[in-house]
Amino acid sequence: MGRLIGSIFGLRQGERTVAFLMAGYHFLLLVSLYLLKPVRDSVFLSSRGPDELPFVFLLTTAVVTPVAFLHTRAARRTAVGPLIDGVSLVLVGSIVGLRLLMGVGGEWVAYLLYASVSIYGLIVTAQFWLLANALFTASQSKRIFTLLSAGAILGAIAGGEVTGLLVDGLGLGSENLLWGAAGVLLAATGLAVWIRRVYRDRQPSTAADAVGETSADEPEATGALSIIRDSRHIQLIVGILTLMVVVTTLVDYQFKTVAARAYPTEEALTTFMGHFYGRVSIIALLVQFVLAPRLMRVVGIGGALSVLPGMLAVGTAGMLAMPGLVAGVFLRGAGQSLKHSLDKTGRELLFVPVPLEKKKRVKVFVDLFVDQGAQGLGGLLLLGLAYGAGLSVQMISVVTLVLIAAWGALTYRVRHTYVDQFRDKLRERGRAPEEAADDGSAQAEAPSAELDELLGALCSHAETDVLHALEELETRDDAVPVEAMLCLLDHPSATVRGETIRVLRVREVEDVGEPVAEALRDPDPDVQLEAARYLYCQLTDNHLERLETALRHEDPQIQAAAVGLIAEEGTVEEYRLVSESLLRRLVDMEGDRGHEARTQVARILGVLDRPYRNELLHRLLRDEVSSVVRAAIRAAGRTGNPSFVHPLVRRLADDAHERDAQQALEAFGDEVFGTLYDHMTDEALPLAARRRLPPVFAAHPSRFGLVLLVRSLRRVPVPVRHAAVRALSKIHEADDFSFDPAPVDTAIDRDLRHYAALGQILRLCRLGKTGALPLPPAQVQSFREEALERVFRLLGLRYDQRDIYDAYLGITSADPSLRDSAVEFVDNLVDYTTRRVLLPLLDDPEGEQALSIGQKYFDLHLRGPRAARRYLEGVDDPRLDDLLTEGDSVPQEGDGARTVPVSASPPEVDE
Repeated sequence: MGRLIGSIFGLRQGERTVAFLMAGYHFLLLVSLYLLKPVRDSVFLSSRGPDELPFVFLLTTAVVTPVAFLHTRAARRTAVGPLIDGVSLVLVGSIVGLRLLMGVGGEWVAYLLYASVSIYGLIVTAQFWLLANALFTASQSKRIFTLLSAGAILGAIAGGEVTGLLVDGLGLGSENLLWGAAGVLLAATGLAVWIRRVYRDRQPSTAADAVGETSADEPEATGALSIIRDSRHIQLIVGILTLMVVVTTLVDYQFKTVAARAYPTEEALTTFMGHFYGRVSIIALLVQFVLAPRLMRVVGIGGALSVLPGMLAVGTAGMLAMPGLVAGVFLRGAGQSLKHSLDKTGRELLFVPVPLEKKKRVKVFVDLFVDQGAQGLGGLLLLGLAYGAGLSVQMISVVTLVLIAAWGALTYRVRHTYVDQFRDKLRERGRAPEEAADDGSAQAEAPSAELDELLGALCSHAETDVLHALEELETRDDAVPVEAMLCLLDHPSATVRGETIRVLRVREVEDVGEPVAEALRDPDPDVQLEAARYLYCQLTDNHLERLETALRHEDPQIQAAAVGLIAEEGTVEEYRLVSESLLRRLVDMEGDRGHEARTQVARILGVLDRPYRNELLHRLLRDEVSSVVRAAIRAAGRTGNPSFVHPLVRRLADDAHERDAQQALEAFGDEVFGTLYDHMTDEALPLAARRRLPPVFAAHPSRFGLVLLVRSLRRVPVPVRHAAVRALSKIHEADDFSFDPAPVDTAIDRDLRHYAALGQILRLCRLGKTGALPLPPAQVQSFREEALERVFRLLGLRYDQRDIYDAYLGITSADPSLRDSAVEFVDNLVDYTTRRVLLPLLDDPEGEQALSIGQKYFDLHLRGPRAARRYLEGVDDPRLDDLLTEGDSVPQEGDGARTVPVSASPPEVDE
């Protein structure tokens, strides 16, 4: 039965016990309430009559005001658990006191009973939902709160039916029902203590915080009124609650007026009320079991909260057209059946994103003061309408329809503030890094180090210390420690040697030409370039002559350095100094230093538009020295010549030159996107090269590139698709280009299916049912996380990208609270078709729901290693093929050989 009910409401196995206990607790509270409500109504209506209902509403408001403030003050210094227990025991004593007062008699007792029972109902239900908000997370609340409301409805049914049985069947006096109500509340209080103990046993690390077993003093500024004033979301909740209570007060008056006319005696009216509340509760129970879970999933909180005002509008129109008991029963029945089921669940969910400390101060205050204050407002409105204006029951419906319209408008707005609560929480998670960055910048602005400290840093063995000291020297006004810096020209780090020469040039240090000239023969081309800058880029009249002298120098290294300098900073006039014969001679250099000359030649070929350029560059692209190839790749990108596209694409497969090749291809612009698309979908090209092509499209965001990448999603294997999705995300971030969403939706479904399948395989791994399947859990989890990233990046193309990005960061966060908020945030962002599959998978990172979701939506039944292997072999992912092939080649246990485990390291993913 527990599994059956749990499946109806979507409960997880680990949360069922506490959920069912809380539903039982709610059941007992409502039994006690519905033992009291018929007594309250029948005693007052029989002794005072319906005409005095507005006065008792005002009295209740006057009494509830100090009660609400006392409860709020107690909540500031008392934890949730002790607060609920203490108030419940006070309520038990108050019920006993009321029963004793009823024996004394007096017309004032009817007023006191009505007001006390009204406040009692508000307090017990408000405290119950406060505890529920403390126990359950946002995603759990969407599932569990419908069950808790069902428990309340069952309690209302039981309470109403027992009332009718005891009074009508056994002849028990109405006033004696108070003894039963006190006993039931006492039992419910004991159950609440047990629930918290069970919860702490199941959640020992977070239980104290969750149920508020610890409490600290808070300043007066954090009182209920301050919280309401500062929160737009809570203000809207207050507005909705106020309008709902005013409307239901008017409806209650209409219903009780026509009911009192139809049943003139106390016994008959008590029996009718008991049976009415019981029958209405049965309808509410059916709504809660059949309609509420589906409505919450399909239309969300906003849609669920719109049902009650919509039904009341229909019922009010009926009362306006045909006033009488039938219309009154429909109107009040619709209100009661939805108010305590679907609408109650939705209203309580509105408080879920509010922090617990705020909820503890404001929840009961709102439910008591605002609820009853609104009822007092309704009483004043009734006085004005029924007595002042003399409106009949029928004409009051006109005012009710106006109030319902305002209620619907607030319901529409609160849905957005509800989502904003989660959005703000997710975006706050980025403030800490920003603050850290601010602290870092403050430290960077610390006073400059003294000269002796800089001298010590220059002599440090740590490269970073030396570079920091050189950076400091570049901006100082005092003398440069020349001797110390000349020593750095022999530093083992080429970066330090080059930076030293650059500082000497920037600070215009003279008389160091000879040691700098020696650096023209440095084994690092970049150091040679800095030396050439120092020697040949000084602002002198014979600048060109000095360059020409260097190009004619007998030392090829000095010639190469001059060529590199012209390549980096030359003008058209300086380009003319470089001859073809010189370049070919440098390219043909042999020996250990030949690669330095070829590197400088490659650099200048990128800016020279000569007939021999392409020939030499293609030759240098095939060089055996990495530094030469790197320079040639960069130069090829500068030329813009299409003949270099294919060689550059092939170089993407080389890890050492990947980034240089990407930048070179990016230099071509979007003119080569069509060619790159052909390469990306070419199965003969190495996978490493294909998966590194999509970032080139993102470097030049355009609709053309976006359309090509979207088209590629169905034609490329998983690793390339992953890179394409990342590139699409960057293009979409740059501009909101229009495109056909159908391929994106198809890709989302495909990756959701893959995510569910990997969840099923992960479950097999953890159960030890993988057999010879060579995929350790860490490997499966890595592929699964990659699929989840693709899903969210694709969703970012369909919805607000910033919201989807924040949600993804929250879901992948190690903070359970942040993760839970992100899941609920996604629930309110994406359409029902997507979220009905996505949310159960997100809310189940361990893969327990992957089996049922995969079976239900994707026809996936990976119950054993053979089915899992067949699925993996059908996935277009060469990495999986390699792992499966590698696993087949590994001797298995039982073959008489030692089992060699497959590496559990995650697959390589482009940043």
